[in-house]
Amino acid sequence: MRIQVVTVNHGTTAYADLLLRSLITHHPKRSELSILLLDNGSDDLERLDWAREFGVDIRPSGYSRTAQVTTHGEILRDAVLAHPDCDAYLFVDVDVCFMADETIGAMAAELAAEADLFAIKAIWSNENGEDYDPGDGSSTSISRIRESVRFAGSTDFPEPYEFDTGYGDRVHPFCVLLRNDRVFRTAVEVTGLSPAQIQCERGALWFDTLGLLTQIMKTHGRSWRTSRQRVVHFGNVSWDSSWAENKAQRRDALLDRYPIPVNASDHSPTNRP
Repeated sequence: MRIQVVTVNHGTTAYADLLLRSLITHHPKRSELSILLLDNGSDDLERLDWAREFGVDIRPSGYSRTAQVTTHGEILRDAVLAHPDCDAYLFVDVDVCFMADETIGAMAAELAAEADLFAIKAIWSNENGEDYDPGDGSSTSISRIRESVRFAGSTDFPEPYEFDTGYGDRVHPFCVLLRNDRVFRTAVEVTGLSPAQIQCERGALWFDTLGLLTQIMKTHGRSWRTSRQRVVHFGNVSWDSSWAENKAQRRDALLDRYPIPVNASDHSPTNRP
């Protein structure tokens, strides 16, 4: 399965460094993987120069770090439309660390085995080794607007606004493999991947990134499920600088375990976790 990996760096280059080190370490046979990092105006990208030697495509996203609305879904949509020649897309947040060999291949096998799936989502393990489920497909009565709008000039998003809703499940984009077929591409072209809000008399419905896509795919009898594969996901490191600082010690410890590869045949971390 040819897989296009897409991640977005948003002033979080130290986490991007860890993501790429762990991905390359645990996936030494990458002939079917293309890795694209799109950057929102970070000023320390030279830290990732080593990754270019391993075929990582690093380029500007066309968006800034200070945009007043979330740009993540738009950037993902642009990447999908610009890179059509693959069987699946792996959307992975920049603050993810792969912890096991051939995680992506295992997720691809799970997706290929079930024709009615449009996506497979990894298990989210936080920096303390605790599993967290951002949505298991069951309905929920709470919707949270987090990355919707922020004040001009601010680099942090406000606290989430919560209200009752009825739409329920959403496949989370932190580490999700999506089948690239006609239904998916049409949904991306027509509605995109950004958050969306529907206003109606019974109250507003808020669909966070990939939320509306999840509902559209239901109309085609398509579903998603959680993989058996687990990754570390720090979470929220670009929303609030104080949250990112609290996670930095664990990030740096993992960076020590995954040194920068010396050459294309050097894929073994020291003291593998």
